[in-house]
Amino acid sequence: MSRSFDINARYRFPDIGELNKRVLFRKHRDEPTGEAELKDVYTDEYTTWGKVSPVGETIRIGSVQINDVITHRVIVRYRKQLYKSNQIVVDDCIYNIKGVIDVNSARRFLAFSCEEQSEEKVNRRKFGGFGYQNDGVGAFE
Repeated sequence: MSRSFDINARYRFPDIGELNKRVLFRKHRDEPTGEAELKDVYTDEYTTWGKVSPVGETIRIGSVQINDVITHRVIVRYRKQLYKSNQIVVDDCIYNIKGVIDVNSARRFLAFSCEEQSEEKVNRRKFGGFGYQNDGVGAFE
């Protein structure tokens, strides 16, 4: 029995009404503000309608094995300027973009593979390093 796969796989385009979430795309970077502090700076913000869905366990587990966790997929109508974004915000949840494809190379839709940003990562950056603890004791190890 031989195994084969189709490198020209065709993906289903979203149906009307599936793009039902307001999706903010932005470019994020940290800028130093003073003594060992960072400030979030956002540029190239763009809002559009999109579809957000969690990926299956097979994709999530496979992505963990290569140290590039993918938790969600976001699909929007094709816009060339979205390629320079590195974050997506939907309903106060922040997703870090890991990759993007032009669905079926048709220039109709873009599919973004993302990792949902956890509170632990936000706190680690905000409070100065990997030794941060929520109880406030022993903030640096």
